[in-house]
Amino acid sequence: MVKKLIIIFLVLIIIGGIGFYFLKPDNLPVDLGMINKNTSEKSMTGEPTDDEMMIETDENDLDAMKEITYQYEGELSDVTKREVRDINTGGEAVGIAKSNYDGAQYSLLATFENLPTPTSDDFYEGWIVQKDPFMFLSTGIVRKIGGVYTNIYKSRQDLTNYDFYVLTIEPNNGDPSPADHIVEGTMHSL
Repeated sequence: MVKKLIIIFLVLIIIGGIGFYFLKPDNLPVDLGMINKNTSEKSMTGEPTDDEMMIETDENDLDAMKEITYQYEGELSDVTKREVRDINTGGEAVGIAKSNYDGAQYSLLATFENLPTPTSDDFYEGWIVQKDPFMFLSTGIVRKIGGVYTNIYKSRQDLTNYDFYVLTIEPNNGDPSPADHIVEGTMHSL
């Protein structure tokens, strides 16, 4: 009898595991501070990678960035489930991230819709993530240009292997680590 119960218990565990594997959603957002389950199990904590080949940009670069034919693009989805740092997106924040490397310059353009204005001196910051080996770097403060929150980033090195984009809302406390995730998504080859 005990042998029979053990066998039934093991069969139920196996069936449950198979069911979970096949029935789980493909794009589960993970708790704040984590990357999307499809990308990595690793937390975005600690020091971000420095890009010593970064090229300074400002809003005057936007027109030229819009003219680029991008190699990679991805839709960014809202991953908030509650009020975060005194803002509430209502699950409606979205964006598009595009990147390109032309052999001499990496370019990233990310634009967002339905982002509430941060409170106090909080700000939005962009991040790109490489899966293997796991590394992430800041693409800078996201600014409102022409009424649209926009992230422009350029570098002299090929960063197209950083194919996951994360937008966070950050407190102005000097901590270089990413804070609360707002939208995220993978940039795929076009």
